[in-house]
Amino acid sequence: MKRKVSMILGFLVMLFIVITPNPIVNAEETSDSSIHSLYQEAIEAGKVDVNKYSYNAFQENYNLVKKDYDIWKNTIGQDLTYNQWFGDIANYGAFPDGEGHAPSEKKTGNLLQASQTTNGEKLKNAIQKGDILIISSGGFGHAAIATSDNYILEMSGGGNILNWAAFKISNNNNQFSKHNWIFGVKEQGVKSSKHINNWIQLWRIPDKSMANRCANYADKTFWNSQQKYTKNRYIDYRVTGATTTLNPNYCSKLIFQAYYYGSGSASVIQPSMVGLSFISPSALPNVFTGKYTPYKVGTY
Repeated sequence: MKRKVSMILGFLVMLFIVITPNPIVNAEETSDSSIHSLYQEAIEAGKVDVNKYSYNAFQENYNLVKKDYDIWKNTIGQDLTYNQWFGDIANYGAFPDGEGHAPSEKKTGNLLQASQTTNGEKLKNAIQKGDILIISSGGFGHAAIATSDNYILEMSGGGNILNWAAFKISNNNNQFSKHNWIFGVKEQGVKSSKHINNWIQLWRIPDKSMANRCANYADKTFWNSQQKYTKNRYIDYRVTGATTTLNPNYCSKLIFQAYYYGSGSASVIQPSMVGLSFISPSALPNVFTGKYTPYKVGTY
């Protein structure tokens, strides 16, 4: 049997008035140089694909994620410098395969030249039971799981991010048809975010039987005990420092648990990952063991 294993610190931004322009230029150059060095380090570490994640997008995400660091540094990734936190916790703002986009980037190029509706329909047709959906929207991102070929389960989050560790969001587990989840349509009294507004990657483990088994576990544990349409499980949203507690929960942790607990005695999740204090959405494909490691179906 498997083992069960915030204060926010404000800071003062000081504005120095410099009479001569040269020091200002030098400061900007130093800052840009530091970020560019980190970008190169991420490329060398295999975390960033230079062909799929531009430096400009990396720089935008680097500055954007600072707000998350200031909120979470005493709860998640304690004692890490910001550069370490950006890499270890936020995965450099990249998807698991090194692809990355900044919020200001438009969905252009490759498959994304199509209209948003066409792109969303492609995603809808691609989704299969057990699939992991990873959404990039700046910061941590988001994740969800397909509990069937037609339905998506998630911890929706929402509200003030400042409260995610200190307080909870009651009854935050939601399930939508894949169409409603993708396009932001209300279902069972709850409106889904329009996820297709953001970049989405679809990941799938190669063992279909195991994917079905773990999806069933997620459905029974986090939605309806008899796998019916109407919810009878009520899970609170809260980011906590353990990966094993079922309630409260958060988006990527729910998926981690679906594949850890739902797999029974099979070694699907690396045992060393169970002791992690936080699972980020972009880290999910990296916590699986060899033959169960998910592969990317596509970016939408």
